[in-house]
Amino acid sequence: MKAAAWSRKAADRGHPAAQCYLASCYLRGKGLEQNDTLAAEWGRKAADQGLACAQLIVGDSRSARGMGVKKDLPLGKRYLELSAAQGYESAVALLKGLRKCACCGKLDVHHMICGWCRNLRYCDTICQLRHWQRPADPHKPHCGKRREAAGKWGSSSESADPSADNN
Repeated sequence: MKAAAWSRKAADRGHPAAQCYLASCYLRGKGLEQNDTLAAEWGRKAADQGLACAQLIVGDSRSARGMGVKKDLPLGKRYLELSAAQGYESAVALLKGLRKCACCGKLDVHHMICGWCRNLRYCDTICQLRHWQRPADPHKPHCGKRREAAGKWGSSSESADPSADNN
């Protein structure tokens, strides 16, 4: 509790290591009440000052977890690349995971992304449709853009093709 309080004082003065530590405390609920939004806020302040561990936290939160903040794959990837460039192996591993096919797990997939949420990558249309419709944990109910579109346009969006967007 005292460490978090002292870190907060240093973080308020702009010290990046203290900001990163505070982000970690909020993320894990260590010495402070767990708060994903504050973790992301403090992590971003430190990451923008070039601290690799904070870039890892922000990159992971924006690209994979979405911890209390809007999931933003391009922004998350950018922060992970900055962290990886400073030698953080965890960032390198997370970047590899971002290039993995969501259906079959094949690495270095760059071509297709989900046209609805733009957060998942696929080898090809076949993998995307398999993942969209598979019986165990299909992507369809998790795809936020699809649900938003269904609300805006009614049931006509049910027939829309989620694989229409290629990257």
